[in-house]
Amino acid sequence: MKKLFMGLAVLIMFASAARAQSLDKFFNKFSDDERFGYVSVGSGLMNLASAFSGVDREAKNMISKMKGVKILTLEEDTNSGLSNSFINELNDIVAKGDFETMVEAREKNERTYIYKRIDAKNNADMLIITKEPKETTVIWLKGKITPEEMARIMNDNNQNGE
Repeated sequence: MKKLFMGLAVLIMFASAARAQSLDKFFNKFSDDERFGYVSVGSGLMNLASAFSGVDREAKNMISKMKGVKILTLEEDTNSGLSNSFINELNDIVAKGDFETMVEAREKNERTYIYKRIDAKNNADMLIITKEPKETTVIWLKGKITPEEMARIMNDNNQNGE
C-alpha cells in the first residue's frame, strides 16, 4: 500500500512539472520568433517596482510571491495560419493543464479569458488571453499562492466592483 501511495505521489509531482514545462515550451517556442512581441519580467524587478509604487502591504506581500510574468503578443489576423496554430496550441495547453476558468468575457470583436491553476505545492499559474481581430496576447503570471489567497483576491476584486 505504501508503494502505491509513493508511486501516486511521484506521478503527481511529474504531472505538475510537465504542465509547467508545457507552458515554458510554448513561450520559448514563440519568444524568439520575430513575428511575436515578447516580454519577461522576473520577481526581482517586480519587487523593486512595488517598493517604489506606493502599493499597500497586502499588495506587496502578493507581489513578493510572484516568480515572474511573461507576455506574448501576435499582431496578425486571427484567421491566418500562424494565428490559428498559436491559438490551437494554447487551447490544447489550457485543456490538458487542469486550468480552471475564472473569467470569460466577450465584447464586440474582443474576447478575454482568464484561467488559473494551483497545484498541491501552491505553485500557481494564471493565464490571461485576449483575442482581437488583428491581435492575440497571452499573459502568464506564475508564483506561489494558496487557494485561499486566490479566493481572497477574487472576493476583494468582486467587492470593489472590479
